[in-house]
Amino acid sequence: MTKPIPVVPKSYDPATVELRSFHDAVPGFIDGSDTPRAYLECCLEIIAVREPSIKAFVVMDIEAARTAADQSTDRYKAGEPLSRIDGMPFAVKDLFKTADFPAELNSPLLKGERHRFDSAHAYAMRKGGAVILGKTTLPELGSGQPAVTRNPFNLERSPGGSSSGSAASVGAAMLPIAIGSQGRGSVLRPASFCGNVALKPTFGAVHSGGMLWRSPSYSTIGIHGGNITDCWRTAWQISQTVGGDPGHPGLFGDADVVSQKPKRLIRLDTLGWAMTEPGIQGRFEEFLTLLRNEGVEIISRHDDPAVEAFEQALATIPEFQPDLAAWEMQWPALLVRDRGRDQINERLVSRFEFGENMSLDDYRVTLEALTNLRAAFTSLEGLADGFITLPTPTMPPVGDATGDSVYGDPSSCLEAPAWSLPLLQETGLPLGVQLLGNKHQDYQLGQIGQWMMETFLR
Repeated sequence: MTKPIPVVPKSYDPATVELRSFHDAVPGFIDGSDTPRAYLECCLEIIAVREPSIKAFVVMDIEAARTAADQSTDRYKAGEPLSRIDGMPFAVKDLFKTADFPAELNSPLLKGERHRFDSAHAYAMRKGGAVILGKTTLPELGSGQPAVTRNPFNLERSPGGSSSGSAASVGAAMLPIAIGSQGRGSVLRPASFCGNVALKPTFGAVHSGGMLWRSPSYSTIGIHGGNITDCWRTAWQISQTVGGDPGHPGLFGDADVVSQKPKRLIRLDTLGWAMTEPGIQGRFEEFLTLLRNEGVEIISRHDDPAVEAFEQALATIPEFQPDLAAWEMQWPALLVRDRGRDQINERLVSRFEFGENMSLDDYRVTLEALTNLRAAFTSLEGLADGFITLPTPTMPPVGDATGDSVYGDPSSCLEAPAWSLPLLQETGLPLGVQLLGNKHQDYQLGQIGQWMMETFLR
């Protein structure tokens, strides 16, 4: 039976906070002691209490979700569930097409915009019996005026962006899974702010078809969940059903994540460390000490010249990434600008028009810089089991500001998988740890993350 959850917890402790878990409920569906419909009703009870203050959703269809949950219940009774996520309630960031809901991207210019077909991931999840409840908020067109969504652990603070509503809905224990997307830090940072697990997969490993606003060189789907198992099972269901993006081999690994202790991790400062709040720096250093005490070797730029060379390569990101994004976002950005410039945040318009004034040769320079960075990253392959860093340099800002993407940029530029894990706290609020790896190391990072969660959050 679901325990009552306070509207705003008095303080955050990663070891005791209870988010929604789906895989833990499945044995009850199988033996008949619980049902997907009853599980959905528990979610709806929490939504009724928390959503008026959190404001994570832009639209819901509760009756359609109940019908889908009843169909799932019947399948379990017949011993014929469609997948390991059959009956799982989920929501979709309003940056993706869905057949049942508008896709307005928090912009008055797209009010009422509808599509006839689901995004690839929504199709795959429904094919596995998952129950779509609604769509979640985001800043205007993904990066403009922030959403009205609030942080589930402090209503005066931001949930981050751009996957604001997806992270907040999971962090508030309203749902076990919500789909987001990342162009820069749009999955990893809000997960840290809202205290949930998140997977930003290897570029192209999880089909992103139906994403409406993206930079084709690095934007990906992202998955917010209450735990690693639910995140992984969701990603696995999508990839096994519709594969990865065309031209990409999809998600590698096994069907379930098994805990694995790492032998060696590379600590990355990135450009974020110099701007990271002292309290966060202290928590991270303490966590690295805990890892060393468990026998995990931590190496950094001070221990290996190759790591130092890579850190220096990461420092080039601001020199090319904003220009690359401005060029690649011209379509559909300029189409929307031409339709109603006065209805778009002026900062966004300036960014769109910066791209409009670039030349093709300018863009080629950014691609060369991106290629050089990726080569520096590849040169470290095999040196360690993964990389460890932070997801954010600050705690959730008071007000609407969504935070800085400095710690999200590396995984996005490098096509690399990354997990955000809610392992720490600072000033009574969630603080994540980021695991980053080489391409297609999604599963291995999940194993390391599972070991960390089991070891440090017993």
